[in-house]
Amino acid sequence: MRNIQPLFTLLCAALLLFMGFTRAGAQTTVTGVNVTKYEATSMDTQPHMFVTPLVADVSLIQGAANIFKTQGTITIPEAPDTKDTKQLEAYAGRARAVIMDGIEELKAKALFEFSEKEGADLIVGPTYSVTTDKSEGRVIYLTVKVKGFPAKYTNFRSLKPSDSTVVYLNTMLRQGKDVKIVTSTEASLEDRTKQ
Repeated sequence: MRNIQPLFTLLCAALLLFMGFTRAGAQTTVTGVNVTKYEATSMDTQPHMFVTPLVADVSLIQGAANIFKTQGTITIPEAPDTKDTKQLEAYAGRARAVIMDGIEELKAKALFEFSEKEGADLIVGPTYSVTTDKSEGRVIYLTVKVKGFPAKYTNFRSLKPSDSTVVYLNTMLRQGKDVKIVTSTEASLEDRTKQ
């Protein structure tokens, strides 16, 4: 019974940690203005939910790449009626941004329409070709071609340990990290040479 006091103290400390704690703010005066800065530290004691990620396989609809073409327009803003170099430079930057955003929108539209036409969930490895057909005043007429492999998602399932290796490798490769894949035979040979 004498050893209960340290255990009780430890339990009380743990309870305080799990209930959370806060620190008070400090008041500062900055050139005649009172500013109160609040800092708070808290610990959330609510239960957390973990969701198993869902993975799927990608199956090509056909083995060859297809090409899809769509057309669209981009209207650039009206140029200012000025000879001021700074205003003209600012306008050129805005016009360039409108054109680049318009091209990205047309590429997204082409990809969507391509997927719909092929009955695909996604297009694997899309490449784009954007050409200017003509321009009239502030309107630019463009053609966007998309080349890629129409595909469907299949075999939906919860993430399994065997899938996690593929997810890990994909993440490392996307981050530009060097990945060395070692087979079990190479690993066992490597282990034997270390001994």
